[in-house]
Amino acid sequence: MIKINNDVSLKLMVNHSSKIAISMFMVFCLSACGITPSSTVQTQTPVTAVDVTKNTPKPTTTVDPLAYQGCVYPPADIVQACTANEGTITKVGRQQCHQCIISYADAGKSCQDSADCQGTCENKGEFIAPGLPNQVGQCTTDSSPFGCRQLIKKGITQPAICVD
Repeated sequence: MIKINNDVSLKLMVNHSSKIAISMFMVFCLSACGITPSSTVQTQTPVTAVDVTKNTPKPTTTVDPLAYQGCVYPPADIVQACTANEGTITKVGRQQCHQCIISYADAGKSCQDSADCQGTCENKGEFIAPGLPNQVGQCTTDSSPFGCRQLIKKGITQPAICVD
């Protein structure tokens, strides 16, 4: 009887330890997938303008609308910069965060490198082995980084990548 009780208490202890280990693992994994809003990332490029009333340079800044990726709606200057570049603020990606997406005029044009396009040059057929030379792709339709794609650089296929 004593031996049975020891086996039972050992099983209970292992079972309890397993539950603790699994719980700690789950907490760790879930903490990495938090739904915390992204911080606002804005890059500003200094520009020198001339104050016409005094004919002296005055510093101003321009906002790059493509640099913003935030889960909160962007500030007015980002929206205005996006619109000025004929873009649209759209929710994209798995987290559905706001980003300025600009459509490209050369979408679908044949290319062998991203230098041939406003955006990137991508293989639009089924993915093929990376490293194949003399490949022709198509220019992307817009600036969205999301989805699965295979870039072509200098006519050579690159490994495929998917971005959520």
